[in-house]
Order: sequence, then C-alpha cells, then structure tokens
Amino acid sequence: MRIPRKAIESTKEFVVGLNKIKYVYYRDLYENIDLTNFQISTIVDYKRIGINAGDDAIRQFNLIKENNTTIYEFTSKTGSKYIATENGDLYRLSNHWGAVASCRWSLEGEGCLEPFVFITGEWELGMANIKDFQVFRPEQRRRRDFILNPEWKKQIVTILPIREKLIELKANPEFKKRPVKDKQLIGSNLGQFSQQLKLVKL
Repeated sequence: MRIPRKAIESTKEFVVGLNKIKYVYYRDLYENIDLTNFQISTIVDYKRIGINAGDDAIRQFNLIKENNTTIYEFTSKTGSKYIATENGDLYRLSNHWGAVASCRWSLEGEGCLEPFVFITGEWELGMANIKDFQVFRPEQRRRRDFILNPEWKKQIVTILPIREKLIELKANPEFKKRPVKDKQLIGSNLGQFSQQLKLVKL
C-alpha cells in the first residue's frame, strides 16, 4: 500500500492557498440589478404611496396587486411584502426602513440607517422602479453579501483525483494495519477535501 505523501501535502497546500479567494463580494461580480438580486447590497429611496400608514397602507398594497399585472411577488422573513409590475415598479409594504439586511432602503429619506438595528413601526407602502436601485458598498460587509467565487469552484475540482485516491487507500484492507499517523494523514485530508468539494455540488 503506497501512500502518495508528497501529493497529499501539495494538494493540502494548494487548497489552503485557493481558500484565499474562496468567497467574493457579490456586487464585485454582479453590478447589474434586477428583480432576481435587488435585495443584495443596493441603495434606493422609495417614494411613499398613500398618506396614511397601518391598515390603509395594507389596503393600498392589495389594491395595487389586484389592479396590476405583477411579474414578481415575495414576502421576506421579516414580513415585508413585495410586488413588481410589468414596467419595473417595485412596491414594498414594510414596517421597517433604512438599514435593511445588506441594503439601504429609505422611505422619502426616512428610516433607521444604523446597521444591525431592527426598528419596527407602522406598515407603510413605498414604490421605486428597479432602474432606481444602485449598488451599495458598505464599509462593513456581512457574510450574506458574499458568494462562492466561480474561479474557486473552477480550480477546486482539480483535487478530485487525489480525493479518489484517498478513498481508494481508506478502502484498502491494509489501511487498518497502517500506523496511526498514516491513518490520520489519509482520513483527515480525505475529510477536508471532501468538505471542500461538497460546496461545488458536483
């Protein structure tokens, strides 16, 4: 049973180096804003729709929904509701404005801009066209603002052969007779390489 120690170590070093580019800021890759990604690192000032808040805002939202052909509809985990019409007008019914996740969405200049603070008030309805949204690059970026770097995905798959070799070694009947350090070398690296490759969803 021959253990390719140099290949294992060099692959380990390769993975450590590659992990430096593992994640990339979403907007560094995708600057174009549309209905599939407007909720990631954007800034916009919504125009208030209607005069009254609370139940009136909810009724107004439902009327707009009934009287227009909508091409997008979504409810966030915090309860905010969104619909978009064919001309790109995006309506947001919410009880919190300002710092929203990785975005800065004010309502005619109003809203709490303190990051990571969740302040709720009455339900209000705002509208902004998708063309009004701009990329927002905060000084402190949150984990949700990052995605797996396509370049990392492309390069990490090159470790597949060594991962397969480690699987083969571990399945070898002689594996159980090997010294503990050899078992650890094979087992720990197999686990690490496999964990990395899971993220690629092969």
